[in-house]
Amino acid sequence: MTTLIKVGKWLATVLAVLVLTLYFARALDARNMPELGPEHRIVFEHEFDASREAGTDWLAYLAIEDKLQNELDRSIDKNARAGRLVDRYSADSLTFPGNYSGNWNRSYEVSVPSPRGVAVLLHGLTDSPYSMLATAQTLAGAGYNVVVPRMPGHGFAVSGLLQARHEDWTAAVRIAVRHASQQAASEQSLLIGGYSNGGLLAVDYALRCNDIEDLPCPDGLVLLSPGLAISPFAAVMNWHAAISWIPYFEKFEWAEILPEVDPFKFTSFPKRPAWEVHKISTRTHKALSQADQAANLPPILTFQSVVDNTVSAPAITGSLYDNLPANGSELVLYDINRESTLLQLVKNAAEEPVSRYRSAAPLNYDVTILKNRSPSSVAVDSWFLAAGEIEPVVEETTYSWPDDIYSLSHIAVPFRTDDPVYGDGSVRGAEDRGIVLGALAPRGERGVLLLTPNYFLRARYNPFMSFQVYRLNRWLDEI
Repeated sequence: MTTLIKVGKWLATVLAVLVLTLYFARALDARNMPELGPEHRIVFEHEFDASREAGTDWLAYLAIEDKLQNELDRSIDKNARAGRLVDRYSADSLTFPGNYSGNWNRSYEVSVPSPRGVAVLLHGLTDSPYSMLATAQTLAGAGYNVVVPRMPGHGFAVSGLLQARHEDWTAAVRIAVRHASQQAASEQSLLIGGYSNGGLLAVDYALRCNDIEDLPCPDGLVLLSPGLAISPFAAVMNWHAAISWIPYFEKFEWAEILPEVDPFKFTSFPKRPAWEVHKISTRTHKALSQADQAANLPPILTFQSVVDNTVSAPAITGSLYDNLPANGSELVLYDINRESTLLQLVKNAAEEPVSRYRSAAPLNYDVTILKNRSPSSVAVDSWFLAAGEIEPVVEETTYSWPDDIYSLSHIAVPFRTDDPVYGDGSVRGAEDRGIVLGALAPRGERGVLLLTPNYFLRARYNPFMSFQVYRLNRWLDEI
């Protein structure tokens, strides 16, 4: 027994030394990342946090954003950045937010006459309210007043994500819902929608709304690439904090330090927010595993690519949909382009989702899958399996895969093909003078650009957006 104890202590010591060696090796390697700019270091004095919720209504929240803009203008010397053509903080830049039809980094509303209900839409991590614009316009077209809040830490400088905590995000959601519940038609229907981390926040709110006396529960959820489960590495994302407060290791608190070229999304990424998302995700998974809590959820409509490098697509089925009651929920999946010659180069081609759901039928929810008509065709069919049924209905559509796209991506689902920032560049409005990031595919030698080829080649728009709009409108009529 003594020998075993000695061996155990020795192994524990060796393991501790290996972990510490790896930890400091990563910390030292972080010093090789690009230099931090003012946008990585600004500490916002006026940013909203959860402790201010009781005294903050919607108008006060908008006033906070005015103060944040003033802080940003004081902190970044625009003259020092003059002439930069791809810098969101330079007025001379083609990616300056002011070069587009609106600065969608801030909270906004879309109102309609004679509304049938209200909707609150929540954007994702590192994003801005811009990512919900197409969905907001769709819901407005369907007769909803729409409220789109900016999550704390977003919209102004990426350093804001170092300050933001998950409690601040959930408090901001409640402020937006309170405001929406005061609008016309709020007594008729309340929808909450979310993209990526916003989808997680939407589910989290729906699970906990019964505990909040002054707030209504939603009548439906609309989720786009919801971040119900992220990388397991998020659980250790805050380990940097032990030494990153030391100036020598300050870059260690960043996963990526990159030029801020995108007008409505941060390019750099600090580690802290992934830890905050992990905490919400853990809480949500625990609640969904309890049948009584999952049974209280409203009907849910989700749009998801079967391949997603940011969140776990299978978790949406296993953690969420398989726990739902038969309440009119629907899951819409975008399969990969199985005709594409690039499919031969895919590391691990995702299993065809049709077989998975057909073998699991009957289900408590509807499943729609956009898929190739045949392995030799880029034409797309709609495969539909109704809740409680075992036989699907397959309908031909007028859609087909574009020549240069082999799959959707996590970031592509919310955006139209003609989006002025993330679209394919085929349609440009006269007022849009900025770069269309979704159409950029620069070629040359590797290792030359500050941004990797992955940044440019990841699909940024949804070629099937009109189908998504159709399914959303149909689902709204049925719930």
